[in-house]
Amino acid sequence: MSAARPVDPPKRRRSAWQRLRRATRGPRNAILAGVIAGTGRVLGTLPAPFGLAIGRGLGGAAHALLARPRRLARTHLGMAFPELDARARRRLVRRTFRHAGESFTELALWAKLARRPDYVVVEGLAAVDAALARGRGAIAITGHTGNWELLAAAMAARGYPLSVVARRVNDVRFDALVMSFRRAAGVDVLARDRPDFLASVRAALSAGRIVALLIDQDTQGAGVFVPFFGRPAHTPAGAAVLALRAHVPVLAAFIERRPRGGHLIRIAALPLGESGARERVTALTARFTAAVEEQIRRAPAEWVWWHERWRRQKPASAAPTA
Repeated sequence: MSAARPVDPPKRRRSAWQRLRRATRGPRNAILAGVIAGTGRVLGTLPAPFGLAIGRGLGGAAHALLARPRRLARTHLGMAFPELDARARRRLVRRTFRHAGESFTELALWAKLARRPDYVVVEGLAAVDAALARGRGAIAITGHTGNWELLAAAMAARGYPLSVVARRVNDVRFDALVMSFRRAAGVDVLARDRPDFLASVRAALSAGRIVALLIDQDTQGAGVFVPFFGRPAHTPAGAAVLALRAHVPVLAAFIERRPRGGHLIRIAALPLGESGARERVTALTARFTAAVEEQIRRAPAEWVWWHERWRRQKPASAAPTA
């Protein structure tokens, strides 16, 4: 007698509210993109101190209104810093939202802030110059720490040839907003979902450019599991693969707020060690990720804690066969 066929679990039906949200996503995104663009234009006309104060207020308002990101941020902070009590986590999450609002305002004000050489101070330019002097370009790794868009803009403003690897935002209106700032700041973008992506990366390195990658999110593409705050986290390995294949120098670059205003960029060379197979890629990705974690621990209010960094679980090892 044949075994009974397992019954498939019933499919979850979307609620009327979920169907409505899905159906209206396009118009809602169009309105939101218009609001963001309009708010940015207004903020860009204001004196910098006043505009930055408004940005912090906008971040505080977002903290009050956006329940799910606020909840995710508190949960993830608890996972990364279990020694913090609930009150400390709430304070830190509030600071994270205020930082995000201030960062948005800084992008709107960048045309003014770029004329203030003391607003973004850079340590480690000698490491950048030494890497580029080899003539093969360089890989720069960073994360969604501090105002990472300002990091790229500040380096481009100093005349460094910078190409940033980025995924196109799903909604074309939001993608256009981000791209308009990057173009205005002189930052070249390599879209990683284009068919000629690898060829464009090789061309950028051959031209002696810095190819920068954000490596601290669980993306849909291939990756490896490496430790992140003591937990396995699925991490893109592209930076390690590129560095090992192209034999180019690797730099770690991070930006953080200074207590009295403005930002500090720290740049340092990262050794590659011996080249090797996939195990070497994983080890190098772990080293890169450790550098990102060190920066987050230095300025924990400046990371995107609402990102579901540990969403994907490491598969269990296969049981040994007899």
